[in-house]
Amino acid sequence: MSTLPASATSDAQQQNSHLTTPAPAAPATPAPLTPQDVLADGQEQAEFNGVLVRKGSIAAFIGNAKALENLEPGTSEHEAVAQQIRDLKPALDALELFDVVEIKNPDVAALLASGPR
Repeated sequence: MSTLPASATSDAQQQNSHLTTPAPAAPATPAPLTPQDVLADGQEQAEFNGVLVRKGSIAAFIGNAKALENLEPGTSEHEAVAQQIRDLKPALDALELFDVVEIKNPDVAALLASGPR
């Protein structure tokens, strides 16, 4: 294997430098998103994908999903919590929650699947 002397390599690189194209710029790394970026302090709601979403919608969904586990199906309490989950679905869809979160509770998943998406 032959190698060029360092001076020859340097000369060759200089002569061919016009033939190389600059490397494409790396895509910008997104900055971390904070809650204040999504909803400013004092703001109660915002529009996402054409749907007005109140702050606390995700927390309400989680609380209702957990409550549903402890309620007897067919009771008025169970139906009230189930209805609230169904009512929250459009906001959660607008936030694209289900694009990144999988619902493990089959009862909650069935409630979400029963409505339009």
